[in-house]
Amino acid sequence: MQTLSRPTAQVLVLLSLFVSSPAFAEERPEQEGGFPTWLALSARGGYFIPGGGMEDTPPEPVYLYEVYKGLFSVILEPTLRIGSHVEVGPWVQFSYAQMRVQCAEDQACKGGNFRFGLQANYHWIPSGPVDVWSGLSLGYDKSSIHVPDADITYSGPDFTLQAGGDKNFGGNFWAGLFLGVTGGWYDTLDVKLPTGSGSEKLRERAFHLWIGFGVRIRLAAPLST
Repeated sequence: MQTLSRPTAQVLVLLSLFVSSPAFAEERPEQEGGFPTWLALSARGGYFIPGGGMEDTPPEPVYLYEVYKGLFSVILEPTLRIGSHVEVGPWVQFSYAQMRVQCAEDQACKGGNFRFGLQANYHWIPSGPVDVWSGLSLGYDKSSIHVPDADITYSGPDFTLQAGGDKNFGGNFWAGLFLGVTGGWYDTLDVKLPTGSGSEKLRERAFHLWIGFGVRIRLAAPLST
């Protein structure tokens, strides 16, 4: 029977002690009422204002604010809470677009916007009267325009700097305000026609912005620092 070397045996003993320790075996705590302290579920409703360009292809660049007036958006974001201060998780944004570009006299074209990504936020005073937070998210933006006989979609990566504050209204329910500034570049153009569809990479990329603000409701167990 093969015997283990002394260093290997010491490592195995230490691992067995660590796994069997009360700190490791203890389950993640839950707030009274059954809501886990490591989870948060949030929903935002807001308005986003466009700025910058969609592409810079000659002879005339395409500007985002010439196509969109703004977005009425809903953002859903389940997050994993790491300790009292940090949370990470995915998010998805659905938007109804107010269009500026006209498809007919006194009739705006239809359009939309869909975004998704990952975020990380830091809560500065999680046990205070207002839970102030700020963070960064990385995402992907798909902005679409529906004109007669064509569906046009610009897509590309973006990043968001965001901040807000939530107040506890009893139990696990929170509500507050948020502000976010998103910057990015569209790198792909997709066009769908009745006769077929095509996709191309944009050579002349332009930087664009979405400036958003609104309200957030949140389901999360109160934490202490």
